Amino acid sequence: MKKLVVLLLVSLMATSAFAVIDPDYDMMGIYFDLNADNNCLTQGPSIPFMVYVVLTNTTAPGINAYELGLDVVVPVGFEGMIFRLASTIANGVVAGVDVGTSGALGGDFIVGLNGTLPGAPAIVLHSFQYMLLAPMAVEFYIGASSAPSIPGDYPVVQNADGSILMQVGQSTGGPDIPVATINIVECVVGVEEASFGSVKSLFR
Repeated sequence: MKKLVVLLLVSLMATSAFAVIDPDYDMMGIYFDLNADNNCLTQGPSIPFMVYVVLTNTTAPGINAYELGLDVVVPVGFEGMIFRLASTIANGVVAGVDVGTSGALGGDFIVGLNGTLPGAPAIVLHSFQYMLLAPMAVEFYIGASSAPSIPGDYPVVQNADGSILMQVGQSTGGPDIPVATINIVECVVGVEEASFGSVKSLFR
């Protein structure tokens, strides 16, 4: 009996090690790791750190384009205290072209890829390197780009199988809720599947 209990616990640990923080299908979020497990960070100044835009649990077999609007919110008067040191399409896995306009505090990312990112529990669509110049709180929001391919408040990805555009949800429930935070005591959390059920399967 003891062996059975130990085996069960080990198998549960192995399963959870590969799980992403958001269990819902076709969701996009900002994370501080490649596996989409951490959307809450404590970060001091003058130390570069990585930020990843991750599509989780996609129903598409592969992605060959994506678009989103990113808003990075800092306290008033601290706008010059955050620097974006690097912006990398698909975390460098696949080359592509970004026709959006963006800066340290966000903007549009409208990206066509030269190849396909294969489906996976966590697909890194974009990576950034940032650095703070002062201790401060930071909130990351994602939504539609300023010129969305599909009208609405949601990011869009393109299913490489037939080049079908599809809207995806924000990992914490909507465009008005931060998907990741830095130096904020209460971490943001995901929401139940029902919050995005009405639009999860919109295809065009």
